[in-house]
Amino acid sequence: MTERERRTQFNEMYALYDKRIFAYCLYVINDRDLAGDVYQEVFVKAYQAMHTLRDPEKQANWLFRIARNECLNALKFRQRSEHRSVNVEYVQDQLRNEVLPETADEIAHLRWAIGQLSPDYREALLLAEFEGFSLKEIARMTGTSLSNVKVRIHRAKLKLHTLLEPILNDYE
Repeated sequence: MTERERRTQFNEMYALYDKRIFAYCLYVINDRDLAGDVYQEVFVKAYQAMHTLRDPEKQANWLFRIARNECLNALKFRQRSEHRSVNVEYVQDQLRNEVLPETADEIAHLRWAIGQLSPDYREALLLAEFEGFSLKEIARMTGTSLSNVKVRIHRAKLKLHTLLEPILNDYE
C-alpha cells in the first residue's frame, strides 16, 4: 500500500468513525479531557497500523478494538475507581445543541445511569445497543465468551431499569 493509499483509506475511516470513537471513549472513561487524549491516540495508532488491517469489512471491529485497548490502558494508568460519575455539565452542554429541551433531561438521566454501570457492563451495552455490533463481534473485541457478553448486557439493562425506575415514575 502506498502512502497516498494509506492516507486515503485513513481519511475515509476517520470520516466514518471519528464521532463514534470519541463517544465510546467518553462513555468508557467518563472524563472529557482524558477521552479526547485517548481518542487522538486511537487514530494515531490506527494510522500507524493500517497495514495490519487485513479485512476492510471488519474495519469497525478493528478500530473499536484499538479504542478499547487505549481506554483500558488510560484507565489503568490513572488508577480510577470502577464506579465513576458522568460529567453531567458536559453532557448538558452537548445536549443543548443537539436535542429538544423536553428530551434533554431524559437523555441526561440515561447518560447518568449508564455512567453508574461497571465498565464491563457499560462497554458491552454501548457496543451492542448504541454501536450496533453483534454479540459475537463484541465477544471478539472484548476477549470474552459469547455467554459472558450476553450476561453483561442483561445485567446492564437490569441495573439501568433499577436506576431509572424512580426517575421515570416522576414523569408520570
